[in-house]
Amino acid sequence: MRKFFQFFSLTILTQGVLLLNQVVLLPIQIRIWGHIVTAHWYTMLAIATIVSVSDCGLRTAGHAELIRYAHNPADRQAKIDFQHLWAWIRILIGVATVTLIGLDLFYNCLYTKTPYYLWRAALVAGVALEAILYVRMMYLDSLELYRQAEAGYLLLAAARLCLALAALAFFHSPPEVLAWIWCLSGLFGIAHQSTLCRRLGLLRLLEPVPPRLSFGTLRIARYTMADPASSWMRANVPVLVLSAIAQPVAVTIYVALRAVFGAARQVILQLSRYASVQYVWLKQTHQEALAETQFTLCVLFAAFFASLITGIVVADNFRLASFWLVGSDPILYGQIAITFGLASPLYAYQIMQALMLRRGKVHEIAKRQYLYIISLIIFAAVALLIKSVLLWLILILIAEVTISLLFMLRKTTTSAGVRGSVAALASAFLGVSLWLFVRYEPLDFLRQSTTVAYACTLAFSSLWTLVIAALYFYIGHDLLSGARTWAVSALGALSTGRPEEPAK
Repeated sequence: MRKFFQFFSLTILTQGVLLLNQVVLLPIQIRIWGHIVTAHWYTMLAIATIVSVSDCGLRTAGHAELIRYAHNPADRQAKIDFQHLWAWIRILIGVATVTLIGLDLFYNCLYTKTPYYLWRAALVAGVALEAILYVRMMYLDSLELYRQAEAGYLLLAAARLCLALAALAFFHSPPEVLAWIWCLSGLFGIAHQSTLCRRLGLLRLLEPVPPRLSFGTLRIARYTMADPASSWMRANVPVLVLSAIAQPVAVTIYVALRAVFGAARQVILQLSRYASVQYVWLKQTHQEALAETQFTLCVLFAAFFASLITGIVVADNFRLASFWLVGSDPILYGQIAITFGLASPLYAYQIMQALMLRRGKVHEIAKRQYLYIISLIIFAAVALLIKSVLLWLILILIAEVTISLLFMLRKTTTSAGVRGSVAALASAFLGVSLWLFVRYEPLDFLRQSTTVAYACTLAFSSLWTLVIAALYFYIGHDLLSGARTWAVSALGALSTGRPEEPAK
């Protein structure tokens, strides 16, 4: 437990700042720019972020070689293998950046015959710089420089947020100013991180490309690219499709709710790293019962946490949210909210995916992610042809539920996936029941914006949360004895200041 809190602290702080970049900036952008310009900005940002996954997931490889070389500089083969990988990552990101800027230039100057503004290239360059910074951060983590690496990324996110807030609040700056802030803050982040890399003599941005660059390095990309590609599509394809078939307000609503529910997804993602490592370690030390208890509780907690977010968003009934998203459509807001709400409890699948990764089941992960990618492409084509927002939201939900259940219900030695899927589906059912109840507003306080109404809503939400908690208690009641053992061990470790050892 002590390691758990240490693991979470800095990463959660960084994720919180990244969340504020949208939660705080979005309402200001809507008020200053309006829905049309704001939607256009986030559509451009969605396209620019293609660069962030252009390394084809190679960032997940090479960690073993880097660690070997760092601990033994005489290991020439490890050095060569990592140099080839690092060269390919830089080449792929560079080629993608130049290609995207070139296509944008061609589209504006030759197709639409409109002027091309340099800030559009600055936005793409800023995303590319952040991608390189993030890749290096992952490798620095493997060298046990977690605090220095994460602190640099936190500094970048915080600086970008403060500069953007100042530009919008005090100067009512247009999108081009934010694009330059994105680019210049990326340069600052790279420069700050490069001081650490120079001391190590590794991961230098302008490091020479090794002679006879091996194309064999790219063979692993067919497996490594699946997860980042699916993550990019999950976040950005809905935005691009909505920008083509719906009013700008649909894009801004989707981006806002994506930020809220994305926070739950990121928390679960960080939890998955801890849970999967602990499960494998406990299994190796023959603590099977404790491993099953901890892992299952993590899966259930993930689904429960996401359900709480759903309950808060739905019970608000677009009252507080109306101050956040000025001029938005409450009906469309409710439809998009329940789409996220139904899928969010199944975000717990990320914990099962992390366990598969720890066990080397990379090809199985890739198959499931490619299925999601293909299905989302087909669904996007259908939505673009029919031009129905409601149909598109339903298709997004189908894709999310399918990929989640494929991971959760995979045959494995732990029952956590089955328990988690049952709990998540039950939470989704209760979530849609709450949504229907709130939608028809049978109680006056659900539509009023007074202090008393909010207090009643809070009490009502607490009652709904107790129902969810009772459901989860029933699903995991046989784990209580193991949970008590884990809690006693964790509290003992916290009080003595020593890392806990699993109870035997």
